[in-house]
Amino acid sequence: MNSCLFFTTLLIYLGVLLSVAYFTLMERKCLSSLGIRLGPDKISFGGFGQPISDGMKLFTKEFVPPSNSAKIVFFLVPCVSLLLCFLGWQIFPCSSVSPSMGNDILFFLVVSSVNAHVAIMSGWSSSSKYASVGGVRGFAQVISYEICLSITLVAVMFFSGSMSFFVLSDSGWSAWWGFYCMPVAALWVTICLAEANRAPFDLVEAESELVSGFNTEFSAGSFAGLFIAEYGMILLMCLVTVWSFFQNSCVWTVLGSVWMFTKVVIFAYFFVWTRASFPRFRYDQLMMAAWKSLLPFVLGVYCLFFFILKF
Repeated sequence: MNSCLFFTTLLIYLGVLLSVAYFTLMERKCLSSLGIRLGPDKISFGGFGQPISDGMKLFTKEFVPPSNSAKIVFFLVPCVSLLLCFLGWQIFPCSSVSPSMGNDILFFLVVSSVNAHVAIMSGWSSSSKYASVGGVRGFAQVISYEICLSITLVAVMFFSGSMSFFVLSDSGWSAWWGFYCMPVAALWVTICLAEANRAPFDLVEAESELVSGFNTEFSAGSFAGLFIAEYGMILLMCLVTVWSFFQNSCVWTVLGSVWMFTKVVIFAYFFVWTRASFPRFRYDQLMMAAWKSLLPFVLGVYCLFFFILKF
């Protein structure tokens, strides 16, 4: 039994790595199409081998840490980032944590909260002004939107009567939730953009202002580790969105699984489309939106729902 769980979890991790590789190819293809460009098309048929080539290039390059960096923390940051990404994917019902754990929504909240410390650790350990500013931005940003994210998932738990994504999807409860309360689903997707550090909320990277933000000083394999973890969390956010708001009860049939992954791909494309379509928010605009718009809105909507259910 333990060996079976181990190999199942290993397959999930390999699937995540492969999905991240070709999600980057999809992103580059979509961005080039939206910008009326060709995109990667030289390696293999239609650029299909581009992710493998990029991975080989990054992992074979020399890694040179900054001379003034806190080298122990600097080397640990990519490892911690990958570890948190893989821990987040433990909520997948076929892994060794779910469904037996039964409270994987809380587990996801913990992992997503701790993940913000990666930007802080990398910014502090790099001894770089750009990286430090990116780390400080990440710290202030996570305080702003993490409250709305937690309230939204707690409300999902309250209305569904379960703390497990497995039970949530299997019951079919969320099939109508995203359409019944579309503003809340739209709010959740907006928070996911900020949680994944994606445009227009990619202030911790902000290449037009901070070169590359918190990961400016990382290169070669260490940069690849941060990159894989970031895109792995994006795909996890898409999966959680589908499970929480747009899932049907036949998820564990072949047709239901195909339909579920199709919806995940649609939300992944939405992340890419948003990056190509919207300009980056200013730092103060994100703070104002989180504290003065998103938080009052989510509190007001859920207070209204609780009032309706009570009376």
